Amino acid sequence: LGFAELFRSPDSLMGFRKSSAKPKTGPPPPVEDEESPTVRMRNLGYTYATSETRHPKKKEDKHTILSFESVVTKELCTAALIADGHNGDAAATVAQEFLLHAISARLDRADEASIHAACTEAFGELHERCLKANPLSGSTVTVCLVNATRREVTCANVGDTFAILVPNMSEFGDKPVTLSTSHRMMDNPEEMERVKGLAGVEVKQGTNALGKPFGDLRAWPGGLAVVRGVGDGDCGAVVSCVPSCKTVQLPPMGCSVVLASDGVWDSLRYSAAASIIRKACLKKKGTPATWPGVLATAKEVVGAAISKAGLMDDTTATVLYCPSMPEFEEMDMDSSKHAKDLWEGSVEFMDDETDKAPKYGAGGIINES
Repeated sequence: LGFAELFRSPDSLMGFRKSSAKPKTGPPPPVEDEESPTVRMRNLGYTYATSETRHPKKKEDKHTILSFESVVTKELCTAALIADGHNGDAAATVAQEFLLHAISARLDRADEASIHAACTEAFGELHERCLKANPLSGSTVTVCLVNATRREVTCANVGDTFAILVPNMSEFGDKPVTLSTSHRMMDNPEEMERVKGLAGVEVKQGTNALGKPFGDLRAWPGGLAVVRGVGDGDCGAVVSCVPSCKTVQLPPMGCSVVLASDGVWDSLRYSAAASIIRKACLKKKGTPATWPGVLATAKEVVGAAISKAGLMDDTTATVLYCPSMPEFEEMDMDSSKHAKDLWEGSVEFMDDETDKAPKYGAGGIINES
């Protein structure tokens, strides 16, 4: 009912008659299958959310999330994808609609080797599909797959849509764990060497309106600065669709996995995003399965990026919250510290060079007090 109806007398008020029309009601919410992978993951405390703000002249970011079981071993997983398209959204749309289902269908079991092989094969098929859909459109693609059964997360990516892991119980100023690999030539000596070795390819800067060299080094023909992706048929062998894959154990104290398009990372330091996550985790209420802060945190990451530099590009972030191990909650202080230290010694935290000031400004320092 509207505001007026709530306070209207049973007969009339100020000349208005009581309406006989039935109030409008929407369809009832769908009944959730308690045995579905999505509900089971949520009941275990794995929650997720995506926030996006689209640039009015671009609208080329795409995202999706899929929960599933491995075909034979029935391992419970959730995978998230962000694709950052260019030259239209055709390639990113194909990635959104095809890739996660293609990966999950290839997983008889969801161990590290099987996931890496499935991703490599599925990314290759995705590339061919993108070329058929629109040979000039291209996209970066990043997938993060959380295996709740094994307590592992795997990242597979082509391009510069970056992903990080922020452990719970980390301290102010701690760097996040790097999950993805940048395939921007100026950040990746191996990709620079690969492209320079291609026949008929020249690596040089583009030019500005005055004909002067300007911006990142790019591979010509095509003019790509980021040389792994899908699509971009006009760039030939410069484009590699083979994903970089990395698997790490989830920390016993729980964590958040953050993947975002360069609309976020061109404006916000990785450590600043990690600070937003840590601050939100300290404020969360209730159990992780009912924690509403995941969506709020994704929105805050996007909002912080836009506040630093304005809306320069499509700006998308997905946050996957992974709970602590039940055994960790029962440990005494010394045992829990030992478990935390063991995990920290097994992973690679981001270095200062990677966490450098982003493209647009200093990227912000987040106050965690």
